[in-house]
Amino acid sequence: MLRPLLALAATGAVLAATQAQAHHSAAMFDFRNTKTLSGTVKKVEVINPHTHMLVTITDDRGTRDWNFEGHSASNFYRAGYNRGAVQAGDPITITIAPMRDGSDGGYIVSFITKDGDRVNMASTSPTGR
Repeated sequence: MLRPLLALAATGAVLAATQAQAHHSAAMFDFRNTKTLSGTVKKVEVINPHTHMLVTITDDRGTRDWNFEGHSASNFYRAGYNRGAVQAGDPITITIAPMRDGSDGGYIVSFITKDGDRVNMASTSPTGR
């Protein structure tokens, strides 16, 4: 009787550890040095567990597609996002916590839609800032 119970507990511990490891931390983003960029939305996915925006950005290094990650869909809506407010082809101004390694991309802190609406995620950032 004890052996099956121990086997079940061990299996549960392994599964829990696997799930915890599957979700990354926000350590790869630099929330102390945000930057604001402007570009054109190529794709937007307001989904769980994280929202994603693919934005075409032109800077001194040329034109590239940057992938930005954000909070969950529910946090986006709480921050003032309205479904369909950002669509492919729209101009966007986006403030991000950039990647610490300097690669293109980052974590969405806030953005301004083509209609001038601001969605501010700062109050729900992973670091609480």
